Amino acid sequence: MIRLIIGVGFQDHASAASITDAIAIARQTLPEHEVTAIAVPADKARHPALLGAAGELGWPVMTIDPASLRAIDTQVITRSAVSLAQRGVGSVCEAAALAGAGRGAQLVICRVISADRRATAAAARCQEFWP
Repeated sequence: MIRLIIGVGFQDHASAASITDAIAIARQTLPEHEVTAIAVPADKARHPALLGAAGELGWPVMTIDPASLRAIDTQVITRSAVSLAQRGVGSVCEAAALAGAGRGAQLVICRVISADRRATAAAARCQEFWP
């Protein structure tokens, strides 16, 4: 089974439903893959909406520090002006997924946006197993 890290980005006023919606959209094309964790910027890791979504899905939250997000930006596909201005990366969710998946990771789902446009998700395939 192929393991994925789901990277998530979201606005402060996003709900758990926003986050789970973005994740569901991302997973539609890869339903047979096993999700290992949800990766987010470190400052978002304790957000109630994220914790609610992670609890509902049963997946752990992996925190990614700002330097790691920026270091992986050369592999990010999406180039959002808002994300670049706020975080220094083209896509928070893509960068979080890639950084969380580790060395040799491959982006398999580029950024998708929740129906309410408050959350984004992307997925990266792990080359090395993350415990």
